[in-house]
Amino acid sequence: MFKFKALVLAAALATPLVASAAQYTFVGSWQVDQGPSWRTNPPVYSGQEAAALLFGGSFSDYAISIDANPANVTHTAWYDGWGVHDSNGTGVDNIFADNFHKDTGGTGYNSAPGTGSAFSSYVSDGLFGAKYTNYAYRVAAVPEPQTYALMGLGLAAVAMARRRNKSVA
Repeated sequence: MFKFKALVLAAALATPLVASAAQYTFVGSWQVDQGPSWRTNPPVYSGQEAAALLFGGSFSDYAISIDANPANVTHTAWYDGWGVHDSNGTGVDNIFADNFHKDTGGTGYNSAPGTGSAFSSYVSDGLFGAKYTNYAYRVAAVPEPQTYALMGLGLAAVAMARRRNKSVA
C-alpha cells in the first residue's frame, strides 16, 4: 500500500514538469527602416529586442518571423547592415536568427566605422517598403495533451486510493 501511495504522489508531483509546447499570439509588426536614422548612431537591436522596445516586456517574451502566418513562425528577422555589401546590391538580403545582433565594437550602429559590420533589425539605413517587415509574436507556454493525461491519471489514482481507504475503515 505504501508503494502505491508513493507512486501516486510522484505522478502528481511530476505532472507540472512535463514539457509544454509554445503558442504564438501576434502582437504587431515593423519595417526595419522604421527605426531611428543610422546617422544618429542608434543602438543595435536584435529582432526580439526591437519587439520588446516597440511592444513592451522582455526580449525573451517574443518570437520573430519574416512570415506573417502564425503557423509559420520562422524565428528569423530582417536586418540592415552597416558597411555590408550583399549579393544583390540592395543591402537587404540579411536574414538572421531573431536573437542575433552585432555592433561594430563601439557603442552603436555606426560608432566605429571600419571595425567591421553592424546589423540591426530596427534602423533606418536605406531600406524601403513592406518587404522587410518583421512580425512579432508573444510566446506563451501551453501544456501538451500528455500533461493533462498525466494529471488526470494522478487524480484518478488519488481518488481510487481515497475510496480504498474509506472502504477499509
